[in-house]
Amino acid sequence: MKAIRKTKKQLIDEMVALQARISELETIERDSSDQAQRDFSERMSRYFPQVEYMNEAIYVIFDRKYEFVSQKFAELFGMTPEEVCVPGFDPMTLVAPESRPFISERLKEGYRGDFAAQEYEYTGVKKDGSRIECETFILFIPYKWGVAIHGMLRDISLRKRIDEELQRSRGDLQVVLNSIPTSVFYTDRDHRFIRVNRAFCKSLGLSMEEIIGKTMTELFPNLPAEQLSPFFEVSEYVMSTGHSKRGFIETLPSVRGRRWIQNDRVPYRDEQGIIIGVICLAVDISDFRETEEKLWYLSFHDVLTGLYNRTYFEEEMSRRENGRQFPISVAAIRVDDLQAINNRDGIAAGNELLKQAAKVLKAFRTEDVVARTGGDEFAALLPLADRSTGEKVIKRLADALEAHNKHVHKAPLKLSFGIATGEKGCSLSEVLKKAQVAVN
Repeated sequence: MKAIRKTKKQLIDEMVALQARISELETIERDSSDQAQRDFSERMSRYFPQVEYMNEAIYVIFDRKYEFVSQKFAELFGMTPEEVCVPGFDPMTLVAPESRPFISERLKEGYRGDFAAQEYEYTGVKKDGSRIECETFILFIPYKWGVAIHGMLRDISLRKRIDEELQRSRGDLQVVLNSIPTSVFYTDRDHRFIRVNRAFCKSLGLSMEEIIGKTMTELFPNLPAEQLSPFFEVSEYVMSTGHSKRGFIETLPSVRGRRWIQNDRVPYRDEQGIIIGVICLAVDISDFRETEEKLWYLSFHDVLTGLYNRTYFEEEMSRRENGRQFPISVAAIRVDDLQAINNRDGIAAGNELLKQAAKVLKAFRTEDVVARTGGDEFAALLPLADRSTGEKVIKRLADALEAHNKHVHKAPLKLSFGIATGEKGCSLSEVLKKAQVAVN
């Protein structure tokens, strides 16, 4: 059977034309007694011969019986038009028992005067008892002493089987996707999520129902657009070029905060090979990334004070010796009497003193590199700072120390300072040594 390829508007226009012609026939019937005896189905066949030519299943129900059915309609149910239109044949005979309450309710709407067009699906029954999945389009039209139902019907059994298989396949696919421990998601050309697995839901901290049909912007409306733009840009690249994008790392939001994701994003194609979206396999590397950041932090920071450590400070001196930020001043700071306090009050008291010193050293400029370089020693690199600028910074540091001690009820913190300045071409290690000599 060829599929009906008409729009609802075309079908409505044909039905309206049919109604107009019936009205015309009724007028003729009133004026001509010989035409008053003609059977309704004969008139339909005479004035609409294209019904058979179009090979469409068309039917008319009036007074709860079929007044006319096309040859195609009868064939769909394994019958002849004469068998269907015989007096006493109940139209519900061609409707499966489980669909009869639904059909009855829809027809009652028309009988009550609601003449709006309807389109719906139901299960029919053939003469041999086999089932047929039907899709029908009907119009309720006032006729004679009641209402006539003019309808067109198509067999959608094959389409329904295909849909069921697709749904079953989709269900099987979802089971497979949910068994994958890494995140998987599909997005359409509008960047809406059309399929996600449980791992991806977990990474975002949202349920599948909350994600499907939404874009990342809709899921996290409070985030600035620039934070999400890379997500959309990568997908646009994949869809526009047809090239995969593999192994790149991006950050995605979640209700638990930022997540680091390593992606493989590939084009999502339909059966004709047309790109309809993007498929992404995403590995959540947030824990690894956080561990990596912690290790990096610990490798360059002093655990006790949170300042940079000697390793980082020395690398910075080496790097800046070949830079363009000269003159560079180097400050050396020492916590006085630290060893004596350790011996008298214990290591914990000495550690507390070092933490207080680190707070005072916040008086340095934001562009300065401040580090703990030894047990009781600190140092700072001051880029673009000549001797005069360096001395001003040391003065500000002394003022910060004085302010700190005013609020300390225990023994005051004592620091010694030294400053030295180097020009381009110098060894900053030697400049540091000069500043340390100045401390002593």
